[in-house]
Amino acid sequence: LEKFDGTTPIEAYLIKFERAARHNGWNDEDKLTQMTCSLKGAAEQLLWEKGTGSVGTWSELTQLMRERFGSESLQTLNQTKLQSRRRQDGESLSDLANEIRRLMILTYPGEQNVMHENVAKEHFLQALGNIKFSNKIREREPKTLNEALRIALQLEVLASNVAAVENKEKSADKEKRAPAQLVRSYVEG
Repeated sequence: LEKFDGTTPIEAYLIKFERAARHNGWNDEDKLTQMTCSLKGAAEQLLWEKGTGSVGTWSELTQLMRERFGSESLQTLNQTKLQSRRRQDGESLSDLANEIRRLMILTYPGEQNVMHENVAKEHFLQALGNIKFSNKIREREPKTLNEALRIALQLEVLASNVAAVENKEKSADKEKRAPAQLVRSYVEG
């Protein structure tokens, strides 16, 4: 099991830790020992702050970890990140959608439902940073983030194909005009 430094979602880490504990047959004392040995960086600092022996049980340690690194303490920050997230130059649509999903889970933990999907889809469309592109996707009425992503990928491929054809046509047009321009410049020059 990897070490926990507080930079990854605490709930995801605890799920993996609990699976390892079940697999290895650890009781709460074993879990406390294993977890204290798995902490590093800011997470390890929890032990120093509380002093030797003050984290006496597994549930005390997990409560401290959730208070410090849990979604509740970072929810406002993640919500701000989600609202201000925009697609970066060179960022793929799939990477953007995955980042929106990650921020949604951190901002709104728990079971996902239809409302969650709708909010994720809207954040994705906003993050595209191109209202015309977003509206083209909305015209097709996607119900989920995955549907919006699929439509966006299709439209992006179509747009790049159109651009390639237009560039090819411009090139061919220039080649047709080039001899005429050479003749004209020779005659006029």
